Formats: sequence, structure tokens, C-alpha cells
Amino acid sequence: MAIFLRDVEVSETLSMDQMIEKIESMQSYYGNGEASNLPRRKIISSGGMLAVMGGGLFYEGVLGVKTYTVVKGQYSFQVSLYDAETGKLLCYTQANRLGQLRTGATTAVAAKYLTHNPDVTVGIIGTGYQAATQLEAVSKVRNITNIKAFSRTESSRKLFAENMSDALQVPVTAGASAEETVRNSDIIICIAATMEPVINGEWLADGSTLIAAGPTTWRAKEVDSLTLTRSEKIVVDSIDQAPNESGDLSNAVDQG
Repeated sequence: MAIFLRDVEVSETLSMDQMIEKIESMQSYYGNGEASNLPRRKIISSGGMLAVMGGGLFYEGVLGVKTYTVVKGQYSFQVSLYDAETGKLLCYTQANRLGQLRTGATTAVAAKYLTHNPDVTVGIIGTGYQAATQLEAVSKVRNITNIKAFSRTESSRKLFAENMSDALQVPVTAGASAEETVRNSDIIICIAATMEPVINGEWLADGSTLIAAGPTTWRAKEVDSLTLTRSEKIVVDSIDQAPNESGDLSNAVDQG
């Protein structure tokens, strides 16, 4: 009989440490062709949107599909997990919390392999739904000495800074601007709901690492073209999906 998990049960049974371990392992298998990723497909109606994506972990004998809807600005996520040999449904779970953990863990794996110093300062642009788990995850792989956080609403960024200071036991301050938040940060995380660039390449210190983890549409751009031209290395989690979902990259390619 299949298991049904609610978000609260996911929170109680799955830790960030466990998720980071699984994401790191999966990325390794994926690079060797032992895992598969089905790029996101979207159906858009006048009232909302349905998105579908899938994957297979051949080394664990499971297949999965994630669906979510966006209606009137409200998101609802679900994941179905199947036995790859029998086709039987193993688990159906609400995936709001699962998505927060997975997105944060992906950032942590990136930080682990793309940064070199064990002690880092972090600047984060965006203080919404996904922001807290971004910082929690990075704190698992690097010793964060200081965090600056910026979002459009002053009260939101100040409250976020207070909450994250308590949660991580790290000094967290609300940045007065995106520029102040980015400058002199070793790791910059952009997790903002934006259609226009909020990162200027002039602000980035040499040797810093920028993780753009926000919108999933080619129309949206988190960073400007200078950020890309200054980059020593650009890494994506899916070559197949990036052209359709990374507006930063696809727009830069279109512009030559």
C-alpha cells in the first residue's frame, strides 16, 4: 500500500543534512548517466498554470513525477514515487516542504564545490518562501561568519534577519540595498521573484560565487550581462532545461 505524506510529516522525518547527502549523491549519478531528468513542462490557462516534471534514480530503482499548480499566486506541490520494476505507486506526498529542502540542498552542493574558503560571508537577495532554507543549507557546508539580506520591503527583510539570526546563531543584518548586500560577500544567493536583473556585475568581488536560484522562465533575468561576461565559470544543474528556464543565459545567448 502506498504511503501518503503531508508537509508536516516531511518536516518531521527529513532533515536538511539528509537532503544535502541525497542531492550530492544524485548529482554524481546523474553526471554518470545513472539518473534521468525530465525537464519541466507547463500548461498555462486563463486561471492558472500546471507544471509537470519527472526523474528516475536507476541506481535506487525508483521513478518520480512532480506536479504543481499556481492559481491566484498560490502554489500547491505534489510528488508521486513509483517502483521502477513493478510500476507500483510507493508514495504520494505533499511537496511544499520537500521543495524548500531540495532547492536549499542544491544550493549547498553548489557552494560546497564552487567555493574554496571554509569561512564565508553571504549576501542573499530575496527573503521569501525559499530564502530561509537557502541559508540553512549553506550553513551545513560552510562556516558562515556574517549574512546580509535584502528584499524590496524593509519590514520583511528586517524580520527575516531577526529570524535567521536566531535560527542559525549567525549575525544577520538587513541590507539597505541590493548593492550593499552583494558587495564584499563571498557567496551571493539570488532567490528573488523578479523579471528584471537585481544583480549588477560591477558589485561582485573577484573570486565570489553567485547562485541564481530564482525564477524558472526564460522571460525572467536575475543578473545583468556583465555578471555573465565576468564569470570565470558558469554551472547549470541541467543543460537540457537551462535554455528554457534560465532567462539570464538564454537572453545573453540571443544577444550574442
